[in-house]
Amino acid sequence: MKIAKNILFVASLLLLVVSCAPIAEPPLASLDSTPRIVGDKYVPKIDNFQVILDASLSMADGSPEDFLVARSIVGRINQAIPTDLKYKGGLRSIGHSSAQSANLTDLLYGMSGYNRNDFHAALGKVHYVGGGTPMADALLAAGNDLKAVGGKSALIIVSDGLHMDNAPAAAQQIKGMLGEDICIYTIAIGNENNGAGLEMLQNLADISQCGEAVTAAEVCKAEELQGFVDDIFLTEAKPKPTPMKMAPKDSDGDGVTDDKDQCPNTPRGDRVDAVGCSLSKDSDGDGVTDDKDQCPNTPRGEMVDEVGCTLKLTLHINFDVDKADIKPEFSGELDKAAAYIKRYSEIPYMLIAGHTDSQGSEAYNQKLSVRRAMAVRDYLINNYDVSEKKLVVRGYGELRPATSNDTAAGRYQNRRVEVICCVILPE
Repeated sequence: MKIAKNILFVASLLLLVVSCAPIAEPPLASLDSTPRIVGDKYVPKIDNFQVILDASLSMADGSPEDFLVARSIVGRINQAIPTDLKYKGGLRSIGHSSAQSANLTDLLYGMSGYNRNDFHAALGKVHYVGGGTPMADALLAAGNDLKAVGGKSALIIVSDGLHMDNAPAAAQQIKGMLGEDICIYTIAIGNENNGAGLEMLQNLADISQCGEAVTAAEVCKAEELQGFVDDIFLTEAKPKPTPMKMAPKDSDGDGVTDDKDQCPNTPRGDRVDAVGCSLSKDSDGDGVTDDKDQCPNTPRGEMVDEVGCTLKLTLHINFDVDKADIKPEFSGELDKAAAYIKRYSEIPYMLIAGHTDSQGSEAYNQKLSVRRAMAVRDYLINNYDVSEKKLVVRGYGELRPATSNDTAAGRYQNRRVEVICCVILPE
């Protein structure tokens, strides 16, 4: 009888031990989706994130078990995060069975450059649930983790929201620590205790002033969870500015671009035409720019008026054919010549230029034109007190006709002498 009682005691003890042994959670399924790529359409909304996964005893309730629902949601979040954007990530668990950990909270992953495979492996390390719900400790630890890496951060809490009365004070503390750089998001698992857990998680999200509280049912579908993740992690990229077309270069700064400028080295400040050539150009060097010059081929050295025409006096002396004698009736013309010379007394030289018509040979006409110029020069010196040093004689023969030699009247006009103001004595 005593032996039977001993056997019954041992059996009862074994049953008690077995009934208190921790029960391992089923292993986490493998990643079942390809990495998500968002390309250039989005940029990161945050720099860092951390997920707090509740593994306390209350999460062992429900069918399926609340912990398995929570772990599944965290795994789906991991699969929904874009892998082509850069984040620092972390995963923290709370409320363990003693078989899992003696710590109130464990940082299973991070804070480091986010890698979906490493995050998934860390999630699979939670094998047992149990213990209380030290959410306040997890929040403060997470706040320190996020402060250490700097930047904008998201804290995602996946929990039933139960047995964590001191969590709001901890949330207020990390909000004071991180300010606008922290947003808290919560996902409520189960509906125990008449919604007290939902109210608690909503309170935590509200404290951050920029987070959101949802239930597991609200993110059950793939598109719903994706939208939740995108709200946390993504913002649309600003359109890239259209590259400004470079204005065509204008190397000489004349207002005409190089591709159209036919005079690429115009002096600064010169007015130019449509092809960039200077309107200030003075082709004949008379001091009057081409755009104003009405006599564009003035001989070098001759003084000109404001429109570029030579300052000269043409004497209408009718020389007989093959003659250089000045007839008395032309003394009035010579009076004009003397007055003209005295008018420009500051000019060091006056040129007496003789011309002929085209009758006779060119060589003969050259000599004849000199004789006619000399006759005028001598007359002015002898009769008007003009210094002989002031008057220079040149004969141009028939080379510079004033008009056509085809008519008698034209030839008469060409048999002339001109008094020309000069600064530089022409050759």
